[in-house]
Amino acid sequence: MARVRIGVDIGATAVRAAEVKMGPPTLVRVGQVPLPPEAVTNGEVRDPDAVSAALKELWHVGKFRKREVVLGVGNQRVVVREVSLPWLPEKELRSSLPFQVQEHVPIAVEEAVLDYEVLSEFEQEGRRMVRLLLVAAQKSMVDEMVQAAEAAKLHPVGLDLIPFSIVRSVGSVDGLGLNGQEMGDEAVIDIGADLTSISVHAGGVPRFVRILSSGGREVTAAIARSMGISEDEAERLKRGESHDPDKIQQAAQIAQSRATSFVDEIRSSLDFYVSQAAAGKIGRVLITGGGSKLPGLFNLLDERLATEVARGRAFHRVNPALDLSPDAMEAAEPLLAVAVGLALPGGRE
Repeated sequence: MARVRIGVDIGATAVRAAEVKMGPPTLVRVGQVPLPPEAVTNGEVRDPDAVSAALKELWHVGKFRKREVVLGVGNQRVVVREVSLPWLPEKELRSSLPFQVQEHVPIAVEEAVLDYEVLSEFEQEGRRMVRLLLVAAQKSMVDEMVQAAEAAKLHPVGLDLIPFSIVRSVGSVDGLGLNGQEMGDEAVIDIGADLTSISVHAGGVPRFVRILSSGGREVTAAIARSMGISEDEAERLKRGESHDPDKIQQAAQIAQSRATSFVDEIRSSLDFYVSQAAAGKIGRVLITGGGSKLPGLFNLLDERLATEVARGRAFHRVNPALDLSPDAMEAAEPLLAVAVGLALPGGRE
């Protein structure tokens, strides 16, 4: 295993990186560089040149020591399905995967990048079987991201599903501190600008993934439409950055209304998991991501979800050896959850 790993998160508003030194994991460098509007939309690279330029700047200002990186992917062109297949040794299973899963995904296997997480093994009619959480991503979408990184003279050595990486950085692996089966599974929700990923896991093993095509930017857009202002001004009002208290209050009311619908989408996804999973139960919900900073969102989630809600701590599994103030650390933590998770071992390389 490499002694240093770097995770790179290519988000809708910025590129972010986290460098983690192994044994025990120590967060030694982080960085962020903003992206121009529409360079990345809905998790897809639309302007490779702009993304490459931002990554070059990120390496310059962040002074990262390596160029080998792990990238993350997670959008509407990624399909996640639970499938059961005849058991095979790891090498044989991976090589035969394209021939076994075509009927399970709406993407031609020759146009897809395939991966999986093993959930469990079982017997069926005397035959050894394996239950997988299968991931299929559009190859063209992945290629755009890889090429943008390579144009910045980075060397992608791994690709991982963002909901999986979020579980590694934020999720609990101790059975929620007590008995995991009694307490239930844990949901980790990463709220970005365009997308929200929901991952339910048990002790670090993913059980369910859903990616919603909504995030913090929808709240900003709703404020802009309702008040007849630009999205830049709406974003400032959303953050309470105005000398006009009446406008701030009006924006807050609009944000609350849109956020309520958004939280109901999250609740519906969790209800679906519980209804499909044998003895399924959500014992705790952790939230992270830049969109989780929306004023009032935490309380709204706490009110409308029938379980404990807490803030995800992306630095709880890495020792942050960073020259940042406590306030800066707290502000950065939700934004770096994806990059930190990508830097932690567990993804494919």
